[in-house]
Amino acid sequence: MVGLFTGSDLAVNGPGSRQADALSWALFALSLAALVVRRRRPVPVACVTGAACAGWALYGHIGEPLNLPVIVALYTVPVLGDRRRTLWTGVTAAVVSGAVALIVGRDVVNPQGLPVLEMIWPLVPLLLGEAVRTRRELLAEYAARAERAEGNGNGRPPAGSARSGCGSPGRSTTSSPTRCPR
Repeated sequence: MVGLFTGSDLAVNGPGSRQADALSWALFALSLAALVVRRRRPVPVACVTGAACAGWALYGHIGEPLNLPVIVALYTVPVLGDRRRTLWTGVTAAVVSGAVALIVGRDVVNPQGLPVLEMIWPLVPLLLGEAVRTRRELLAEYAARAERAEGNGNGRPPAGSARSGCGSPGRSTTSSPTRCPR
């Protein structure tokens, strides 16, 4: 899907944009080939796709869908990694994106965004990926807690647990004569 949108944006050139040539298509093929191994090597893939994206901008291509391969790669870094790696990847991506925006400049031929704004967009997929990874970790922790609570032999929570009646915070076990379903 990423290749469909990126390739169509590369093939259709608007006014003031460079026409796609062999170098443009080579960068396209390189970024798509890198995405194939993104789950095994997310940081190197983010570097390769980021270099291709920077190459398109420096070469004179205009188009937001050209950022899709690097967005997918940046999203994968936090989903499959840890917070420290995400932080360093974000700092590096923001600095490189800002530097490319400064080099390209903002003129009629190549209207790259302001450097500060260009430094922010790589952080969006990283933050989204961080939220997904954190949620997965939280759900895994909840599942482990539930398994530990059920694994103490009698199916009831351990003594001193803050849990009251059938799992509802406001219900007391003494006010209900019926047993909770398990």
